[in-house]
Amino acid sequence: MEIDKAIRESDDRRLKTKYNNAINVIQRTLALYSIEEVAFSFNGGKDSTVLLHLLRAGYFLHKGEQSCSNGSLTFPIRTIYFESNSAFPEINSFTYDTASKYVLQLDIIRSDFKSGLEALLNAKPIRAIFLGVRIGDPTAVGQEQFSPSSPGWPPFMRVNPILDWSYRLLINNKLFGFIGF
Repeated sequence: MEIDKAIRESDDRRLKTKYNNAINVIQRTLALYSIEEVAFSFNGGKDSTVLLHLLRAGYFLHKGEQSCSNGSLTFPIRTIYFESNSAFPEINSFTYDTASKYVLQLDIIRSDFKSGLEALLNAKPIRAIFLGVRIGDPTAVGQEQFSPSSPGWPPFMRVNPILDWSYRLLINNKLFGFIGF
């Protein structure tokens, strides 16, 4: 996969280390849960866009060649998008364009986070959700790479592969050049 090749060819040891750690978290999650039990919360921001590419690489590396047909990666991880009327139209467009480009199974939720999540988890067997949360984010307080949801919320495992990534690392030229920002 292109992102894997680009990072492995990079001279940036810190990026390689963080990438390998994130890929390990992704592969560990895919070993612990069935594909039907995992989802990815995508919001079109930098963090979640980088995570999308890491998830695609992690899934490809986890499944190997069997997940690739005709040279394109089949990415079966359910993708959740909480659409908001207050979001910039460019965010919605980017999200839908990205979902189309990478053939994501996009579940669009048009309600608040908590009730939308409750409805989704009642309808689907999801037990773990990949999140683009980093240390320093308001929601990251007390979280680890694997953290149960907060009390009062529907039960699921929060999976944070880029929790220990800095903003500077996130916008690394090698990484962002590949992603197209």
